[in-house]
Amino acid sequence: MRHEHQYPLFSEPWMIALIIIGLVLLVAGLIWLLHRKTVASNGLTPLERKNLSFQECEIHSMVRQHGGPLRQDRLIDELPSDSVDLAEVILEVENKGLIKREWKSDVGTYMVSPLLKVW
Repeated sequence: MRHEHQYPLFSEPWMIALIIIGLVLLVAGLIWLLHRKTVASNGLTPLERKNLSFQECEIHSMVRQHGGPLRQDRLIDELPSDSVDLAEVILEVENKGLIKREWKSDVGTYMVSPLLKVW
């Protein structure tokens, strides 16, 4: 007489599906943890912090954390520096492809939006 070893726990289709879902969740959690380590609380990656000046980091971080369009005059009001200097830095950040500015005549200022750029 022949004895076969059966693993009843793994023979059910729902149990196999549950194991696969668990593995997918585990991988997703690991990816999330790795991503969380690369992005600081200011929303910038280590490479962005390395390649941008302090003022560029501040501007890019504020725009990115705001998410949607932000009034340029509000951005300048909230940063501690001369408005002319900040306007030049905002233009530099735009030229680097990190933000987009669009003139809105109805509010009399630029609306600044974040752009996704992979370094």
